Amino acid sequence: MPSFRYAASQIIIHWLVAAAIFFLLITGTFILAELPNTPEKIGNLRIHMLVGAVVALLVITRIVLKRSKPAAPPVKGQALARIGHVALNLVVLLLAVSGMVLALQSGALQAVFGSGALPADFMEFTPRIVHGLASKVLIALVAVHVLAALYHQFIVKDRLLARMGLGSKQ
Repeated sequence: MPSFRYAASQIIIHWLVAAAIFFLLITGTFILAELPNTPEKIGNLRIHMLVGAVVALLVITRIVLKRSKPAAPPVKGQALARIGHVALNLVVLLLAVSGMVLALQSGALQAVFGSGALPADFMEFTPRIVHGLASKVLIALVAVHVLAALYHQFIVKDRLLARMGLGSKQ
């Protein structure tokens, strides 16, 4: 197998997005969802919104970079991998858009970055329902993505993790 390695820009963006998504899923699911909509929640929401916006920009950057770089060499299951990556990107962008629309519709944007109050219940807004469902889909897609990477590394033995910046290039 040729010693293909992904571009450094793709590797960096991949791992930044992975870490940020992990942070967003954990904080959104286990912290923000449990906090009452009081002024104490605003700081947490601000961080969540800013990190979410950065993730959206990084995913868009990654898509643009991928289109401008040569493709990876063909591998077994490439069509399935492509579908998985497209699904991951689309769900992340759906989360970003639903989060932005929710922030605008509910008045949370004004409360978080200006002055105002959070709504009594975010669940009254359709984008919050979409955001919650999309986060669950993303958790499932991330799990499948990790399992596929482990399958490639340890069963197929195609040195996928080395190509993604973890381990030696040889």
